[in-house]
Amino acid sequence: RLVKGREERFLIIHCKFSMPTVKVATIQTVEVGKERSPHIRPVAVSFPSRYIPLFGLLVASCSILGSVALNRYYGHDIGGIPWPYISDTAKDAPQAGLFSYGLTVTSCLIVWVVVINYGKICIDVDVTYPDPNDTNCAKRNFAALIAGLISAPNLGLLACFDTERSPELHLAFVLLFFLPCIVYLYMIKSVYELLLKRAHTLAKKSKDGKSSIAIPFKSYTSLETSLRYKRWISNIFLVAVTLYLPVGMYMVKDWSDYRNDVATHTFRAISQHVSVFCLCCFFGSMYFDFGDLEFYVVQG
Repeated sequence: RLVKGREERFLIIHCKFSMPTVKVATIQTVEVGKERSPHIRPVAVSFPSRYIPLFGLLVASCSILGSVALNRYYGHDIGGIPWPYISDTAKDAPQAGLFSYGLTVTSCLIVWVVVINYGKICIDVDVTYPDPNDTNCAKRNFAALIAGLISAPNLGLLACFDTERSPELHLAFVLLFFLPCIVYLYMIKSVYELLLKRAHTLAKKSKDGKSSIAIPFKSYTSLETSLRYKRWISNIFLVAVTLYLPVGMYMVKDWSDYRNDVATHTFRAISQHVSVFCLCCFFGSMYFDFGDLEFYVVQG
């Protein structure tokens, strides 16, 4: 097309989330007065959406376990308690760099997962909730999106502001990460409960006892199984975070100096580890939820 008296070139990029493939790209000049050729071959990059949660889980695990291994290798301080907080194992170089970089990448991947899952549920809601007055599922899905987008960036920030040089900021970002995570997990669990309830209602109305609307649920390995696991994970996560943050913080005299409350801080650290493990299980389980989901990105 003509822009301010000059010709403009087009690059069409077509990304389809399926099996990894790369197609040929064509960049051409569009002459003035002529339409763009319909035979342009775009760049197409395909990647299964279900692998994004697994990649995030891999990055997070390598960052945490690598930081612990480097801490033990160099014999660095772990805070003076037998079972340390995860962040205390990564407050010294070189593991501090690995920890901050790895969790920052993980936070970006969590944003991807949150947004993709939001879009997937929107499709399910549009198909299974034809009544425009029934908006509970859509509202809870949107609330989950907001909670996830608030929580995710704070994971990278709490890793960058470590307990050695910025203990107050680190604690603030810990609170801003874990507390919205509680909202996100329970909102998603609630949305899945509504979707499953709707699926059962449709199945009862159908003649053969099976849901007449199978499209929105085809990409779930099993919506019922996924919900059952998410119920357990969400409840355990809530208990662990409660013991780790509000209850544990109230019981100790100093949040950064562990010498006066070694046993209580050790208990808090164990609760922290359980919380992190629950998050890994929850987001890792999105692998089964995304199923055969395809994602398209077009630039032109």
